[in-house]
This record gives sequence, structure tokens and C-alpha cells, in this order.
Amino acid sequence: MTKKNLIKAGLAVAAAAMVVTGCKKGSTDQETTTAAEAAADGTAAAAETKSQEELTDEASIQIGNYKGLELTARKEDVTDAQMEEELKRLQAQYPVEITGRPAKEGDVANIDYVGTKDGEAFLGGTGEGYDLTLGSGTFIAGFEDGVIGMNTGDEKDLNLTFPENYGNADLAGQDVVFHVTLNAIKSAEETQIDDELAKRVIGDDSATLEDLRAQVYEGLVNQAESNFFNEAGSELLRQAIENSQVECDPDAVEEMYNQLQSTYTSYAGQYGMELADFLSLFLGTDLDGLKESAENLVKQEMTLDEIIKAENIVPTEEQKNKLAQMNYFADAAEMISAYGEESANRLFNMGAAYYYLIDNAVEVEPETEAEAETTETETAAEAAVPAAAAP
Repeated sequence: MTKKNLIKAGLAVAAAAMVVTGCKKGSTDQETTTAAEAAADGTAAAAETKSQEELTDEASIQIGNYKGLELTARKEDVTDAQMEEELKRLQAQYPVEITGRPAKEGDVANIDYVGTKDGEAFLGGTGEGYDLTLGSGTFIAGFEDGVIGMNTGDEKDLNLTFPENYGNADLAGQDVVFHVTLNAIKSAEETQIDDELAKRVIGDDSATLEDLRAQVYEGLVNQAESNFFNEAGSELLRQAIENSQVECDPDAVEEMYNQLQSTYTSYAGQYGMELADFLSLFLGTDLDGLKESAENLVKQEMTLDEIIKAENIVPTEEQKNKLAQMNYFADAAEMISAYGEESANRLFNMGAAYYYLIDNAVEVEPETEAEAETTETETAAEAAVPAAAAP
């Protein structure tokens, strides 16, 4: 599943702030999105949850210290190894068409296919011009093996059986026939990291490898900035919440929970999965964990709202554009167009609050593993001493 400009799963902060940044992603590709990342797309709607002024009397917050917080996160420099890794990824993403030999494992086979059961085509079993990486396990067992050995222009019937646990009950365990036509064979092995690759990636016949390297470097720098913003903001906001007293509006928590549940249910359905399985596989949680996340998100949003109000925070145009670019929009105007002015501006405000926390933090060295283990041991020992025995 691909979808341009999906918001990347990033900041585990207030629902509104979740769409102001991207998750750590070693790729500069803006087109392909994993299921876990796609699931975060629904947080744009969650940005319209109750603002601080709309909370009921059941919600309260006494903001604690949020300045001079300890910051251990650091912005990483772009390394030569990262550059080469990204170029190799692009090399694999842009295979070249080859002739003169049959398809083999690792090739990208461009195919047309029609699946039939008892002589009738079944829903979802037909495709044209589909690029299938042979050996990827994308299709049911036996399909890709059947394409291996075919030559360009060949047609072939594959007699296969869907697995018993297949998501579609009408096809689970059923015998089917796929008629496959091999249109072309493409191989990344034949792709060179050169000017020709640059022309294909950039979409400009005058592009050179140096142009591509410059684009890749810029993308990695932007990703490093996004990763730092994500990690630093989350670290500091967590401390700000710990320093505060926050009571959530149960209605706001329930609303957030319903929005998250609805979003993840939708994406689970696209993968033919139940919600519980989707949450476990892609997010490592369950419904109880999702409810806890909803409460945490509301707390985070309330805390950011208080900081914005106390400091009269207004995002600059530069911050707006940076926040939009972190989410793979060209600029703030494009993000506003996608989410509407009210929601987008709220997201910008949340992002500006993150910038405020970062700008007013104090950098400290992170604990080493040995120091962390010592602290845990001391804490456990102290907890084991009865209070009455303390001097």
C-alpha cells in the first residue's frame, strides 16, 4: 500500500502534535509508507480534539517547570555510510529492464495476472502491469516460483491453493488458477550508481550523479533534523508532564481512544487483519495499551496548551515550513491545504511549543549503560529498605 504525504508515525505527544514530525526513517523516499506509518495518518483528524478552553471541569492542570529541562538527545551528522546506503536503496528501487534471459529470483517481474476459482474470476485476483519482486513472498506460495524461469512475453497458468488461514474466508484453502503474462524483466543488479540513475530519480535528463548526491545529502540532513526534533521534544515534554499535575477529562480521553481505534481499525481492514492482530504486529500493543496511549496523548496536549498560553507562543513562518517539510509537504501552504487552516495552525502551534522546550533546555550527557545499571541497582536496594528503618 502506498499513499503520498501520509503523516509518519512520530511524536508520541498530544494528538495534534503527532502530525508535526516524522518518525526515524533511513530513507528519503517520500512515496512508500509502511502500515505502521500509515496508521498514523488518522492523527490528523485527532488534531481536532478538545482544546484547553473546551475541557470540562473534570479536567485540570497545574503546570510545573518546563524551562531548563535536561536534554540528552543529539542531532546526528550525516555519514558517508548513510549516503552509500541511501544510494544503494535507490539503486534497488530503480531496476533496469533486461532481455535475453529468463526471470530469476531477485528480479522484478512486470506481470498481468487473472485469478479464477472454478472458472470464475474472483475479487482482488486480477492485476495489470504489476511489478513483483520474485522471492519477496508477496503473493501466495508457488506464485513467484511459477514466474521464475519465464521469459518476456510468456504466458502461463499457475495451479495454486490459498492457505487455510488466508484472511478472505471465501478463498481460504481453495484451489485457484492464475493466468500470468510476463511483460518485462527488470533487475537492480544491472543498475549502476551513475548519471543515468540520477536522471531517473530526479526526473531530469540533465541531472548528474553529483546532483543526486546533493539531493540525497539534503534529504538525510532533513531527516536527521526531524529525528532530533522528535526525540528531543518527546524527552522534554515527558519531563514537563512529570513536573506537572494533570487530570484528564474522561470524555476527551474517550474521544481520543475512539479516534485512534477507528483509524487503526481502518488500516487493519486494508491488510485483511483484525484490529487486535494489527495493534500487536505493527504497534506492539493491545486495546488496553491503546486506551493508555489515548490518556497520555490528552495529557501531552493539555501540557503543551498550557505552555503555549503561558509563553504566548506563536510559530514563525520558518518554523511552519520546517514542520510541514518534516511531514513531507513542500511548505506550510501545502500542509494547510491538506488539513485546513484551523487544524494546520493548531499543529504549527504544537510544533512551536516543541521548539520552545528545546531552545530553553540544558544539554546534558546521556547516562552510559553502566551508569544506568548502577542507578537501577541502587533504586532497587533503596526500595527494599522498610521506611521505619530509615534514619
